[in-house]
Parts: sequence; structure tokens; C-alpha cells
Amino acid sequence: MFDPNSFWVFNYDMSIAVLDQGPELFWFVSNALLQDEIPLKHIQSIDVGEKYILQELPQIVIINGDDKSLLPEIFIGRMRNHVFARNTLFIVMTSDISSDFKKSLLIAGAGQVLYRGRGFSPSPKFFASLIKWFLTYKSPEPLIFDYKPVPFLAPAEFTSYGRIGWISENQCLVETNINLNPGQSIEIRNTLFEELEIKNLKLECIEKNKVGRYYQYSNSLLCKIESKDRVKDAKKLSAWIENNHEISKHKPIKLVYFESDANYRNEIKQMIKTDKRYCARGYSHLEDFQEVLEYQMPHLLLINRDLIQKNKSKFDALKSYMQNHFCFCITYSSSDIYDLDEFKKNYPNIMHSPKIIELDLLESMISKLEKKLPQNQQTDEKKIFFNKHSPYSRLTFHSPCRLTELALCGVGIELPFNIANFCPCEISSHNFTLAQMGRGQFFRSFSGKANTDKSKGIYQRLIFMGQNIKDNELVKITIEKINAQGFDSWAANEPISDKKNR
Repeated sequence: MFDPNSFWVFNYDMSIAVLDQGPELFWFVSNALLQDEIPLKHIQSIDVGEKYILQELPQIVIINGDDKSLLPEIFIGRMRNHVFARNTLFIVMTSDISSDFKKSLLIAGAGQVLYRGRGFSPSPKFFASLIKWFLTYKSPEPLIFDYKPVPFLAPAEFTSYGRIGWISENQCLVETNINLNPGQSIEIRNTLFEELEIKNLKLECIEKNKVGRYYQYSNSLLCKIESKDRVKDAKKLSAWIENNHEISKHKPIKLVYFESDANYRNEIKQMIKTDKRYCARGYSHLEDFQEVLEYQMPHLLLINRDLIQKNKSKFDALKSYMQNHFCFCITYSSSDIYDLDEFKKNYPNIMHSPKIIELDLLESMISKLEKKLPQNQQTDEKKIFFNKHSPYSRLTFHSPCRLTELALCGVGIELPFNIANFCPCEISSHNFTLAQMGRGQFFRSFSGKANTDKSKGIYQRLIFMGQNIKDNELVKITIEKINAQGFDSWAANEPISDKKNR
């Protein structure tokens, strides 16, 4: 059996920063992780915290959400939109667990929201398990959490979030943590469609992951737009696109940097301008190089030769990738440590700059690349490419699902499709109301698996997000009652006084 308090060996980039003016939160974190060799850093101001995050790129940042000098949803959103800091995960500790606050944090990119009120903090054991989950969320150890479920059967509603990359009169490209297969459909809601009064809106997946991601979601889906009156609605969209093409913000070139020097990373950040026709992502190492290539699908790679020299076996994945994709690569260096001729000999299919890449050279390369783009990736006047800050780019996905079980740390559900590990979502169900909790509860997906019985859908285990003391107690009481009475009896024999009070 997995012991969540056992000794873990972490690789070099696993570190945690605690951002709080006082020492109490840092003491709690350090005590909870006392048995684990994870580097911890206490930071007491926002400015220092931001500099530290961008310099060191810690894997997890824990924030005091009640700090009046810090607006956590704004701070997290800014960090998660940084070229290099996008992969940092955030945990917010707060006494404000209102539904609107939780949702704003979740949309901004908070990994978890934990209640910490007067005289109350999360269980150190649960917190240590949470940290271990965050460090391995793509393929977590199944027994990290003490998961002892009881039956909790009921129909429910699933809601998750995503972005629209571009839209035409008949199709759109969306990014999401939902794993639709071609032919599968899902209901969505979006401000643009509401303004145009397009009803009964659904997206049907046409193809999956054929282009790289511009937002931080697991999948990019090309979808066909379905609605109540498709012919009339297509004309509405076509007219809107024609009249609003000035808002289109197409960035056809995707750059991916690999740079370990924090000072040059800062220079790179200054070169990435919002008004240019390229966007960029950055990484500090080549550890997941092949995975990054397949996820980002970049048009141009810029890599410090120092990283290649340290990890040649990882870098070798580029050769086969470039054979099958429109992609160019340039290596550079800020020193003469490595023999440039040797790199030219060993990697003749890529370019090697004798110095770092500066803005003039970068923009010249971008201009040349854009002219060589495949036809299907060039600017299309019949599409609108939304800016990431546009409310039109945001959408919610909605689907019926089924609650199957309840545990102290989360629930089990069945969905008609798979969702990525760590997917944020909201589940609404009458069962939560029966348990005297709010009808809608927030979660992150822990793991999923297909049922042998195809009629039951795909099982997903979810971890609660943003529960307070009252929520925790209500879950405990509900589990105790179901264990004592059985689920059917509990669901059928709710006290009348409780019903009236609600």
C-alpha cells in the first residue's frame, strides 16, 4: 500500500514557494512536508514573489488568498500567462470560499483552493497528499489519497471550461480538457452565440490535436457548429465575422524557447510583444522535450546549446519531428564553450547562431517563416481569431453525467467522454442538496478509466476543490448516514424539517 508520508525522491526542478507576509502559512507547509525533501522558499512580498517565480520557476506556489495586498486571481492569471511560468501550479489558502471567488480562482488557473480560517487548517496528511498529487498529476499514484467511497447514485450536470481559438460560420477550433473523439458532440455556452441568439448550441468534434495549443488545455479540437436553425445561424455568424474582422488577432507563428538562464529568459519575455504575429512558450530544460513538441507543435524552436549538450538523447527526438511537421530550429549560445562547427556537423538540418537571438533577427526569421507557412495555416479572412483576453474566446462545456460515489476527499462520476487528469469542473446534483451542501460543487479530475459495461460511460474520480469546514463536516455526516442506513434509505428518508429549512 502506498504511504503518502513515505520518502520521495524529487527531480531537480521540484520546488515550492510560499507567498505570505507572515510566517504561519510557511510553518504549516514546512511541518506538513517535514518528511519529504522538497526545497521550500518563504516569500513575504508580491514583487519579490513575482521575481522569484520568474527566476526559479518553482513547480508549486502556495498563496495566502486573504492577503489584502495580493489579488490572487489577478496574480495567478498574470503568472500563468507568462512565457516561461505557465507550468507553475498554484494553491490558494483562504477563508473566503464563496462560489464566485472559487470560480474566479479556478478560471484564472488556481490548482486548488483550501479553506484556512480562524483555528482551522487543512489536515497535514491531506495537504502532503495533495502536494504529491500536484507533482505527479499527469499519472498519479492511485493510492495517494485515502479514498473510501460510499454509494451516491444520482443524475448530475457536468460543467468545464475552454477557449475558442478561431471561429468561422460553420466551424471553430476550441481548446479544452475534455477528450472528445471525432463524431462526439457536447453542449456549449459562449457570449458571442448568446448575443447572436443562436440556440441549442452544440459542437461536434471533427478532428483532434492536429494543431498545437495556444492556451493551457490538454486537447485542441476542430469542431462543426450545430444549432437549432443551422442555415439561419450560419448567416448570422458570417455577417458578424465580416463586420468585426478588425478584432481578429491571428498569430500564425508559434515559437518555443528552451532556455535555462533566467536573465536571458527575461530578455526573451521583452521580445514577445502582444501586437506581433507570433506567440511564444518557454521551458527551462529538455526533460519532456518530445512531449512538448507533440503538445505545442511549434513552427520555430530556439534552443540554448548548453541544454542540448547536457541532454543529447532527449534532443534527438527533433529529427523525426521535423521530418513530419512544418518546423525549423535554431540553436544559439551566449558563450564560446561549445564548438559551433561540431554542432553544425552533428546537426546539419538545423541552423546554429554564433550568439543569442536578438529582436531584429527574430522578426526577420518570423517574416520569412510566415511566407512559407502551409496554406491551411495562413490567415483566413473568413475566420475570426480571438484575443485571449476577449470574452468571446471563453466558453463553458456542459454535459449530463451520473454521480456514483462519495468519499471524504471527492466523488466518482460517469461521463460519456474522457477528461484529462487535473481537469477543473463543477458538478451540480440534487444529491448535494440532500446532503445540505450547495447544489454545485467544484472539483479537479484525479483519474479516469473506461467501464467494461459501455452503457455506464467513463468513470472519473474527482477531488473536491474549495471546501470549508461546514462542507467537510456535511460530507462526513452523509457518509456516516449512508454507511448506517444504506444509500436508498438515506435518499428516501431525509427529515422533513431539513427539507423545509432548505
